[in-house]
Amino acid sequence: MVVDKIKKREVSSVKNKKANIDIPIGKWIKCDKCNEIIYKEDVRKNLNICPNCGHYFRMHIGKRLELIIDEGTYKRFDLNIDTTNPLELEDYEKKLRALREKTGLEEAVSSGTREN
Repeated sequence: MVVDKIKKREVSSVKNKKANIDIPIGKWIKCDKCNEIIYKEDVRKNLNICPNCGHYFRMHIGKRLELIIDEGTYKRFDLNIDTTNPLELEDYEKKLRALREKTGLEEAVSSGTREN
């Protein structure tokens, strides 16, 4: 999916030192559909759509709302719902904490009202 973890080549593993190219980590992503490696900024400018094949990349809810809703017309409210583990999955709370920390979101759904 995301090629954020491209590692720099080891100098000893490259026979021709002139061919050694440093690739910045976090600047490139790989399209799941066409398998092309694309500059991340080009994808952002293209509204998270692959410029080669038209595949849609995942988008953070804040960015999606910013694109589809006029500024000042949406007021988000918190649902204040406690998350439970009815299926008693192992490490559920740990995974939930990790995802909340990673995304900065408390819920998987954004709820709000229209403001005039």
